[in-house]
Amino acid sequence: IAVSPGGLGVLAFFVISGFLITWLLLDEQERHGGVSLRLFYVRRTLRIFPAFYVYWVLVVALSAIRHRVVWPQAIASLFYVNNYYQGLFGDPNTGLSHSWSLGVEEQFYLLWAPAFIWLQKTRRETVAKVLAVSIVTLWLYRLGLVWAGVHQGYIYEAFDTRADQLLLGCLLAFVLRIGAVQSLWNWLCSSIGYSVLIFAVLLFSVFLENHFGSIYRDTVGFTLDALAVALLIPLFICFRSNVAWGWLNWQPIRYLGRISYSLYLYQQITPDIVRKVVSHAAGVFFVVMNSIVVIIAASFSYHFIERPFLRLKDRFIRKPERSESKPPVSAAL
Repeated sequence: IAVSPGGLGVLAFFVISGFLITWLLLDEQERHGGVSLRLFYVRRTLRIFPAFYVYWVLVVALSAIRHRVVWPQAIASLFYVNNYYQGLFGDPNTGLSHSWSLGVEEQFYLLWAPAFIWLQKTRRETVAKVLAVSIVTLWLYRLGLVWAGVHQGYIYEAFDTRADQLLLGCLLAFVLRIGAVQSLWNWLCSSIGYSVLIFAVLLFSVFLENHFGSIYRDTVGFTLDALAVALLIPLFICFRSNVAWGWLNWQPIRYLGRISYSLYLYQQITPDIVRKVVSHAAGVFFVVMNSIVVIIAASFSYHFIERPFLRLKDRFIRKPERSESKPPVSAAL
């Protein structure tokens, strides 16, 4: 597995996912006095499955034409367990290789929603402490695997070695919701310089990962990077109108955010397509051409596959019984 900033994107995705899912669960709990597990799984199914299974069929069909289907991996991807297949048997480097991270996500959804419902009658401060202890425990567990010589491919892709990043996002949602460590948030939001500093630490950690490899990443990088991302989420919200981070609200960036799931899916296969069509493409020209192709493919997937199911998903959102206005995340700061 190549060590690259792309790995940082996956890690950030895990933290943000844990945060958003937990924030929505907390919101539903407050509005309705509880969480519907059935509706949660219906919404997640409509959000994730259609675009992925269309992509899966496309990749398997194209691979079958070239007689290059790695069936064990394809079947593992079909059932969202490719993270354990590749963690145990290696990555065959196909158009489905990146589906390991979807496996981590789906396993998180499968476990966290019932756990949240089970814990919903517990004081939120207590749940936050349980999450904090769990995160530290998982970090120590990962250190133990590194010490025991477990292959870094397993550590990189297994749910049990990446769950702390998702749980850190969950913890962030609880911390913001209960107004914990308010003085810390007030201090961090007092100057945009702190957000720039945290971002610089994150970039320096990426540099260290590229220099020292998996030994740094698996022991320190995963934890430090996830903590930095978690701190940056509320800071980006605080300074969303500032020139330093305001570009995140530009319309082109917002559009890329909307199609990000399909971008994630198709970025795995577009480089090979571009190389075949423009065989001599290299450097900046290749990056530009590949970016154009993947955005076109992702836009098609979003508008013709994702959006119809997203509209259907809206039917399974529980409506408040009375008119309410929910403060934005930044209000929790």
